[in-house]
Amino acid sequence: MTKMKNCKACNAEIAKSAKVCPMCGAKNKQPIYKRWWFWTIIGIIAISIISNSSDNSEPSVEKKAADKANTETVNYNVGDVITTDKFEIEVTGVCTKNRVGTQYLSSAPAEGGIYVCVDFSYKNIASEPISSFSCPKVKLVNENGTKYSNDISASSYYATETDPNRKILSDLNPGIKVNDSAVFEISQETYETDNFYVLVEANKKYKVKIEK
Repeated sequence: MTKMKNCKACNAEIAKSAKVCPMCGAKNKQPIYKRWWFWTIIGIIAISIISNSSDNSEPSVEKKAADKANTETVNYNVGDVITTDKFEIEVTGVCTKNRVGTQYLSSAPAEGGIYVCVDFSYKNIASEPISSFSCPKVKLVNENGTKYSNDISASSYYATETDPNRKILSDLNPGIKVNDSAVFEISQETYETDNFYVLVEANKKYKVKIEK
């Protein structure tokens, strides 16, 4: 039996799935806060804010030394599988865009800037669930070691294009593989003239070369 609802304009009884009332022609779209992608974007932004707030704190001398020791010196290529004690990680693609998102939800970089979009995946190969806060993260880094954090809003808009199945608050269970993405806003001139890498952070750090 078809579920029914009342039209917001004329109060006539119409099918719950109807977007336009057949009686009066009024639109009966689902409120934005009831759509799945709205809460996905809210969740992504919340997690990114928490992650970036901890990443942006000034590192101590000891932490810098530990980071250097934990950075893998072997360069990987896009498409290579990086195997750690807990994950199989793969940077599946890197591209540049002048706009990300859909017709109604989109973002463009500032003048002179460009978006660098990184798609990656990771699989839990451990025997226990892993918290979403401990899952791999990526940053953009140039040959001088300058790290670029992801653009929170642009990454959220880009997610409406790629529809990643990343874990936002739930744990990643053993054997499960998910797709994720991140977007970085940088100077187009800088990106075209410098050599860049994707820095994968998963306990240790791994550099993936970007071929332009």
